[in-house]
Amino acid sequence: MSNSLRYPIGMRIDDTTDYMSISIVEYRPPGISSGSGGNFFQDTSTRNIRANRKRVKTSIILPMPVGLVDTNGVSWDEDSANAIELKGAEAFQKIVKSASIENQSAIEALQQSSKTAGQIIKEFGGALDENTRENLLRYFGAKAVGVFSSNLSPQSLIGRATGQALNPNMELLFKGVQLRSFPFAFTLTPRSRDEGQMCKSIIRTFKTAMAAKTTIASDGATSGSRGIFIQSPDVFEVQFRRGNRPHPFLYTMKPMALKNMNVSYSDTGAYTTYEDSTPVKMTMSLSFTELNPIYREDYGDNFSRDGVGY
Repeated sequence: MSNSLRYPIGMRIDDTTDYMSISIVEYRPPGISSGSGGNFFQDTSTRNIRANRKRVKTSIILPMPVGLVDTNGVSWDEDSANAIELKGAEAFQKIVKSASIENQSAIEALQQSSKTAGQIIKEFGGALDENTRENLLRYFGAKAVGVFSSNLSPQSLIGRATGQALNPNMELLFKGVQLRSFPFAFTLTPRSRDEGQMCKSIIRTFKTAMAAKTTIASDGATSGSRGIFIQSPDVFEVQFRRGNRPHPFLYTMKPMALKNMNVSYSDTGAYTTYEDSTPVKMTMSLSFTELNPIYREDYGDNFSRDGVGY
């Protein structure tokens, strides 16, 4: 691989030039350590890459792609828990909290948390009316019948008997974070033999970097376990830049993996090439996905320096 590639080859970069910079970097696995002091948060892919700038294999400079869009999201989903389930969870929590680490194992605490129907009904207190008590018994009766692979559910048994349903206590709850994906498309129209060779080198470099490797040691020696394992592809640092600085407005991206690449070699509507067989017009589409999700702490407090942030 060449250490530096640029399309168009005649593009001059000054303080007013906006462009995309893509650095190909060797992937470092995050490891399995939980960190010191019980800190389980890890953003090791970003730290490893930025701490090893000398490991950048190739830098590629491309013009700004069209249709720039960033999409941020987190996972929220509907969740429900009826009063019986909540009361059972509360009873379990009390038992686990009261368990002594020295004289009671977690398994024993779980065994003690298995309440009978009568014990859980008592947890509701003495304010229950007769109808509610009957519905609670129907609930546990349907659970018991379910042991024999019956399709009878607690909800259907209560509904058949009384026309009522357990309050599901429906809420929208936070479920977790999401990884962002970024599709970029570049139109390549080489205007000279040298620029055609540059387009070929750029396409081949992306294809090579995104490919998995056989187990070869860092010094180039073939490992004895070749064929048993495969090694991660390289990863990419993608930046929008103006001149020699990060772009002052556009979004920032964490280190990413190139998951898909598509190249169309006949974008003129028909297969057309120059004398050296270089296609006249091509479209290179790249689909990246970040290695780590975005957290509030990533934004910092300097809004004027970071543009729109991640």
